[in-house]
Formats: sequence, C-alpha cells, structure tokens
Amino acid sequence: MPYLTSEEILHAYPFGPPHRMAVYHNPNWWSLINNHNLGEPIKIKFNSQIRENMPPDIKGGCGIYMFFLETNHQLHDDVTTKQMLYVGRVKKGNSNFNFFKRFYKYVVAIGNKKVARNIMRLTNLWPDHTYVYYFNLTERSDEEITEIEQNIFNNIVPPLNERLDGDARLTRQFY
Repeated sequence: MPYLTSEEILHAYPFGPPHRMAVYHNPNWWSLINNHNLGEPIKIKFNSQIRENMPPDIKGGCGIYMFFLETNHQLHDDVTTKQMLYVGRVKKGNSNFNFFKRFYKYVVAIGNKKVARNIMRLTNLWPDHTYVYYFNLTERSDEEITEIEQNIFNNIVPPLNERLDGDARLTRQFY
C-alpha cells in the first residue's frame, strides 16, 4: 500500500502541519538515563518489508526498539542528524509483543487513515528516512525491559510516544 501524503494525514487528523513536532530537550533529564548496557543495536530501514528484512534471530526475540528520523541533507560528513521519534519494547516468546508481531501493527499503518495519529505520522511521513534500531535484550526479564523503556522515553521524551510518566507527561502541554 502506498504511503499517505501529508495532505491525507492532515485531513485524517486536522492538528496542523503534520511535519511539525515539538521536541523537548531537558539536559537535567538526560543525566537520569541509566547506563543500561544495551549493546550494539541492529539497524533496519522501516518500510513495508521490515518484517521480511529482520534477521531471523530477532523475530521472536525481546528488547527495546527506537524509531529514528535520519535526514539526508549535506551539511558535512562529520555531521549526522538523527531525531528519535519513538521508543518501544518487545517482550519474550510468542506473545503479541515479539518483534515480528509487533511490527505488523506498523506495517499495516502504512497508507492507513484509521490508525492512531502518532502511528500514522511515524509510519507515513518520512518513508525514505525512517530507521528502527533494535537492541536485543533476550537475557533480560520483561520487567527489566519495561523499566529500560520507561527510563529512556521519560527522559528523552520522543515526540511520538504518547504514554509518558511523571514530569515527562507535563511536556505534552507544549504540543
């Protein structure tokens, strides 16, 4: 299915220019991010084939995934521009939260006007510039993975995460 255009997204959710997102950067919160020893991420381009392109060993695995917008403007070779858009988790086993099943939700959101606003934007606005970084945490418990996810999104405050806790929830007043 083709990606939605900006105009289609705007008509589905008339919230203003779809590409505009407020980003909250609080250096005091960054110091609250624990060293989770996540290891090296597996980077996968987000598109309708992401599930087929996943390495087999992570399909049923568990861990943390992060959607990043990676721009391709030519500032300088040493300058990279990435914006974290969303942080999520996948749990162990064959539950609805394994990586392969979880990403079905994102794939079917491509070109779909009947999904949540944040998911519509995440999956349609930047089709050639969205990447997922997956951190394989199969040695961790589901509770540890949940705590890691919350620690990251409550202190970085990715613009498309809607469920936030504590002071991070107050940042949504800016959106």
